[in-house]
Amino acid sequence: MYDTVLLPTDGSDGAETALEHAVGAAEAYGAALHVVSVVDRRVVLAADADEKESVRADLADEATAAAGRLAGRAREAGVETTTATPEGVPHREILAYADRVGVDLLVLGTHGRTGREKRLNLGSTTERVLEEADRPLLAVDIG
Repeated sequence: MYDTVLLPTDGSDGAETALEHAVGAAEAYGAALHVVSVVDRRVVLAADADEKESVRADLADEATAAAGRLAGRAREAGVETTTATPEGVPHREILAYADRVGVDLLVLGTHGRTGREKRLNLGSTTERVLEEADRPLLAVDIG
């Protein structure tokens, strides 16, 4: 039923909780897991001109660490895992990645970061993915 599961992460605790469900689905169906953390281009564009590259590098490092952390836990559970850190608008990149890879199931936490990051992101990535996804999606209630 599911050969490929996609778990987006923004490095928040919500993604950590969603990981349990993504790993469970991958184990149950013998599926591969893809962990994606998007470098939000909007944050880079909002930075001062002399800070753009530094902001991009910091965000890329954070994305790589977030995806790697979850992928490591999935691999410890015996799940074949791939990571990616595309740059763009998060919900668009998540859906584009799902299309490119042929993802069968998306697993997302109901919310991620709060505070400054949430204001910068101008809305819920999960909500936008839910509205636009054309494949099965599991939204994990983070509380």
